[in-house]
Amino acid sequence: MEYEQHCVIGIIVLPALDEYIYAAKGQGTWYVHGSDQPNRARVSSVKNLADGLFCTTSVEDFIQVGRLEAYRELSDKARLTRCWGDCYGYVLVATGRAEVMAEPELSIWDMAALQPILEEAGGTFTDWKGNSTIHNGEGIATNGHVLD
Repeated sequence: MEYEQHCVIGIIVLPALDEYIYAAKGQGTWYVHGSDQPNRARVSSVKNLADGLFCTTSVEDFIQVGRLEAYRELSDKARLTRCWGDCYGYVLVATGRAEVMAEPELSIWDMAALQPILEEAGGTFTDWKGNSTIHNGEGIATNGHVLD
């Protein structure tokens, strides 16, 4: 749900993993696995990408939009790099299991739930220029410490 150009409610459901995560502006991000009670989701406290995990959906996506060098730079700086399917990498960041999830091309419907989930978990969801938005067709989620 969007209010004044900013998403304020987000839900991601991962039925195959029996997980879901949801957030509302000012109410925090909550993560549920199986029949467990909801737990407050928080991003990791890792301060340096050299100690963290960088995720993306596909290296091919970076190639297709001419950003392979950006992928290589992020991958080289990270301790680990992994490709996860779409929203799962963002859930990993919001729950403190990864530090960065970046994609060079996204649709607005792919991003809408991500902004409140990441921000309410203490992280960031921005475009490649660092703007907190879902309207620029690209996205980077971080734990906030490694955004630069």
